[in-house]
Amino acid sequence: MGLFDRSASRLSGRTALLLAADPGDALRDAARLYDPDVRSWLGRLIFRNGVLLFGPVPVTPKLEQQAELPTGMRVAYYMEAALQSHRGRRDHEAKQSDGDRLVHGLADRLGGTVKYVGPPPNLALMPSVYGEQAVDPNQVIEVLRPYGGDFRVEKQTEGHYVLSGEEVYFLVYYWSPQRYLESEAPPALGAMRSRRLHQWDLDAAYSRKDLASELIGRVGDAAFALASRCGGVVIDEFGFPVNSTHDLFPH
Repeated sequence: MGLFDRSASRLSGRTALLLAADPGDALRDAARLYDPDVRSWLGRLIFRNGVLLFGPVPVTPKLEQQAELPTGMRVAYYMEAALQSHRGRRDHEAKQSDGDRLVHGLADRLGGTVKYVGPPPNLALMPSVYGEQAVDPNQVIEVLRPYGGDFRVEKQTEGHYVLSGEEVYFLVYYWSPQRYLESEAPPALGAMRSRRLHQWDLDAAYSRKDLASELIGRVGDAAFALASRCGGVVIDEFGFPVNSTHDLFPH
């Protein structure tokens, strides 16, 4: 009874990944995509951005009722924000946000369901390109024009600018290496994360499920064209690496 009570309170009070069957090695494989250096310790996965994922928790009929879970679930994992004392520690809110995104990304890849501890985040499609090579803003515009329209540089300050326009399909936010913080960078970058990187965020303003396939394709193709130009990589809005535009379409 006590074990079930604790499990119920943890699943009720934390964002949780719910699965209809044991994912086996598939969960660990997906976790390594999110963070190549993820560690396992005492029933939890430890990610370098301060997110912890506990489980698996077997979902019994009694636990399902106590935690008010959807029917048909057999296995659950729940996330927490780790306490960190080192100089690169991140605040609880940032880790909670990362955890929500991680669980969402895992659910997409494993065919699971997410139970959020608060209102579900309405995340816009926003692949980010990280690269070590500098690209002049005008060259970025030339690369992106076939996919996004006639951009112009706006709100340019030291280390930052926005690409916008009257009839563009998405916005682009650039952050220079001087603005780069390793503690805020996606764990998916792996060893590349330790270097100061250029970052471009391609913001489509709406979530994947609310966008037409054509627009998702434009954003994805633009991200990979820019990544090719700067020798970089593409990370999706959930923190997972993206290998093709197809990966950005709703699962």
